[in-house]
Amino acid sequence: MPVHTLQFRAVLFDLDGTLIDSHRLIVASFRHACLSVLGREITDADAQVRWGQPLPVRFAAVAPARIPALVDAYAAYYNEHERALASVFPGIPGMLDALTRAGRTIGVVTSKRSRAAVQALQVLALAPWITTTVGADDVPAPKPAADPVREALRRLGVDTASALMVGDGVFDIQAARAAGVRGAAALWGVDDPTDVLACRPDYVVRSPDEVAALAASE
Repeated sequence: MPVHTLQFRAVLFDLDGTLIDSHRLIVASFRHACLSVLGREITDADAQVRWGQPLPVRFAAVAPARIPALVDAYAAYYNEHERALASVFPGIPGMLDALTRAGRTIGVVTSKRSRAAVQALQVLALAPWITTTVGADDVPAPKPAADPVREALRRLGVDTASALMVGDGVFDIQAARAAGVRGAAALWGVDDPTDVLACRPDYVVRSPDEVAALAASE
């Protein structure tokens, strides 16, 4: 579809790996939880098991009987180290500002718990641009189900034809497609885009500037 025909009213973003660079923090928090609760040292690769899924699902693959304790330990470490180990990707504030000035409403759709996502946006100074945040605990089924995307659109009062979902992962594109929303694969934080490109996203954006150009155009 030519860019000039787009009529996006809302842009939904994944959080981790799309707006914020939190890979080191997530891996370190997961490893800390396993060590402190289970006494088990795990590798970085093991810490990325079921990457992109809600935390209880990821810990279920490690120790299903200890999920609450693992989640609590993860959250405590994450909160303590968030400012030091997480950062905003270059160009994100400028993109969000450009979208807002163009009259686009911005939402976040994440596999994080809602409270943790809102906190991350506040700590990293992105909250002023975000109208709503939908976490995994806000809906019956998280990404790749359509539920979180549809919930964000319900809150924003925007129909599916007028929305764009931007994310770095397979689940983001699958959730967008399930909800009937166009999806853009964000590649600026992706080392290997093979899997997300295999989902055949509607758009591929390699920098935040490309999102602003795409979604802020009439």
